[in-house]
Amino acid sequence: MDPQGQIAASGLVESLNGWWELAGVDAAVGDLPVNWLELDAKAAAIEISMTTASAVQQMPPPAPAKPAVDWPLDIDSLKAMVAGGIALPGNDFGTCFVSPVGPATSEVMIISDLPDHDELGAETLGSGATGMLLGRMLAAIDIDLADCYWTTLATTIPPTAEIPENALSGLAEFARYQIGLVKPKYAILLGSTACKALLDEELMKARAELRKINHDGSNIAVLTTFHPRTLIARPAMKAQAWKDLQMFAKRAGL
Repeated sequence: MDPQGQIAASGLVESLNGWWELAGVDAAVGDLPVNWLELDAKAAAIEISMTTASAVQQMPPPAPAKPAVDWPLDIDSLKAMVAGGIALPGNDFGTCFVSPVGPATSEVMIISDLPDHDELGAETLGSGATGMLLGRMLAAIDIDLADCYWTTLATTIPPTAEIPENALSGLAEFARYQIGLVKPKYAILLGSTACKALLDEELMKARAELRKINHDGSNIAVLTTFHPRTLIARPAMKAQAWKDLQMFAKRAGL
């Protein structure tokens, strides 16, 4: 073979050797065939398993579930449990507990969102400016606030002063439970949060007419109107609230 041909042949051999090295053929092999892809898959699975086990070991143990609290069987017990800080729905957003007020049975039940800050000192719902205005509003249609059962969705005030959206369903369920204990003929929902929780409607739409809450086969006539704290902040809206009250008094035959 001439020198040029030898050089070409040598280059070809080196190229083939390089390709075989990249392919792993230069590695030691046994007499039996080996599935290299299967070995790679097993190695990857072992690595994932070890990583998962390490992550599980680093995770803190789950917090123990809070013990369930039996709901009270009467309103007086409910008021006492709220005042005592028992973990009823809505009684765990803060450390100052404001119980519902009013008789255990009443024709009119009032539901609002949460207490006001000026009620925390006395820990009595209605003891602040909101209660004073609501009393005057109801007196205008011959309803005595003292004769009404008034409760709030939350009996404590959250740090944000607003009820979390994801808590509304559970709070509405407990409010309906109280409706079952009081058995009112009429209900008054104060503010957009109470309206959303109990009727699943926006306040401005629900105000157009009396709504109804069906509870245990009984239809309870419902008035939805502005919360007194809104009227204190925006006195011009009192005229609209007065129209709501007049409609309620006329339709309910008060």
